[in-house]
Amino acid sequence: MTDTTLLAKTPYTDRSTLSAVIVGTVVALGLMVLFTLLGLAIGVASLEAIGSGFGFGTALYIIVTQIISLAAGGFAAARFMSPADSSIAGLAGASVWALATLVVAFSGISAGTSLITLVARTADTTASAVGAIVPDDISLPDMSEIAGSISTADLPPQLQQTLQDAGVTPAQLRTEAREAFRNVISEQEMNRARSLVTATLSDVVAEPASFSEEMNALLDQLLGGENAVFNEEDLTEAENSLQSRLGLSDNEVEQLSDSVEASYDSAVATLRQTIDEMQERLVTTVENVQSTVASAALWLFIASLLSLGAAAGAGVAGRRT
Repeated sequence: MTDTTLLAKTPYTDRSTLSAVIVGTVVALGLMVLFTLLGLAIGVASLEAIGSGFGFGTALYIIVTQIISLAAGGFAAARFMSPADSSIAGLAGASVWALATLVVAFSGISAGTSLITLVARTADTTASAVGAIVPDDISLPDMSEIAGSISTADLPPQLQQTLQDAGVTPAQLRTEAREAFRNVISEQEMNRARSLVTATLSDVVAEPASFSEEMNALLDQLLGGENAVFNEEDLTEAENSLQSRLGLSDNEVEQLSDSVEASYDSAVATLRQTIDEMQERLVTTVENVQSTVASAALWLFIASLLSLGAAAGAGVAGRRT
């Protein structure tokens, strides 16, 4: 007679390790979502706050909650799988960490722990910050408007006396000067200048570090040389118009023109100074964002590394024997 020994099977004897890893991952992801909602409720997991700094409280919250979530996932996987030795259970916990990390990274399911989501939102924040500093348009100094605001007090005394003797009032002087300079500046040239400014500002949003260099180069192109909006030929034409309108001599109209040009040069200098100030603000903004991203990446790396150890350790602790 042959003895037959029947081996009793427990309900978890034939459970697949892969199924256990998936179950553990689901548990980990569920807890991540739960902790993210809690973080949003208490204000420590909001990505909108990234632009103002990745604080210690936020970093600590991410580390602790990620460790808890993945440790729970590793433990659940070990309890769900068939009895195994410590190395298999630890690898199952590590597999939960790896799968959960990939899902989080590529789906952004947890706003507080997704580095890809963090970087993407930070890039949006950078673009918004740059857009807030860089205006949609920059108005170039208008020679006709500058000429139309000229004051007789700024003119040489002899020229003032000449205008007074000729019966030219300050209001009449401004009107005639405005018209003389306006007539020599074509609308086509002004539209070309506006288009170039708009295109340059659009490029600056993508590369803010080159803002000052590109804008000053554009000003050199638009305000100087043969292709300038207002060149030497235009100036000569405006002077001839003023001479015929006001009955001035060559020397007197040149003095009047020099006064307008001085005001124009002052306006250009002010514009260049404004551009340089914008450049400084842009550099500071970009540096702050880059520092925030680097800090966030470091803390998330630490959190991920610690959670790997937690998941593997929890897998060992939860294994069935």
